[in-house]
Amino acid sequence: MTAEFAADYGGPLDLVDYDQGWPAKFAYYRDELADALGPVALRIEHIGSTAVPGLAAKNVIDILVVVADEHDREGYRAAIESTGMALAHRDQAASWSFYRPAAPPRTRHVHVTSRGSSHERVQLLFVDFLRNHDLAADAYAQVKRRLAIRFADDRERYTRAKTEFIFDMLDRAEQWADQTGWTVEQR
Repeated sequence: MTAEFAADYGGPLDLVDYDQGWPAKFAYYRDELADALGPVALRIEHIGSTAVPGLAAKNVIDILVVVADEHDREGYRAAIESTGMALAHRDQAASWSFYRPAAPPRTRHVHVTSRGSSHERVQLLFVDFLRNHDLAADAYAQVKRRLAIRFADDRERYTRAKTEFIFDMLDRAEQWADQTGWTVEQR
């Protein structure tokens, strides 16, 4: 098993309409992380559904922190934890660590990955694709709402149930990236 320890994804699911305040919340958390991490953070980006205007989401801000080498935890872990976050999951094979608040409420998640990793690319591409394709974002919102009703008390099953749709959207996003020349570096 490559995961350091598994996160508890259980609990009720609360999907809400897009909140115009999410970008400001992200900016606050971004600044807090930037102050704590300094130059270790090569990039701090708003990812996930709250980063897509108009998209329904859980009221949790997802943040991507890109570092030179995610495996060098000594360079960033203490700084992230100083912002009230705790390591919830680590996947060495994917060069990805996941942090969430050490104590409720769950207001944000911090994803740490290495510069140039597939995790960095997928997270940024998916958000940019949805931001540029209203029909895809609307379809995703419909899937999320349907699944939120079906799995209202089971976050893990809700997340797993979205997977096939997300993979289909990622295939379309990769085609879009090829057509437009989208790259992580040029976004």
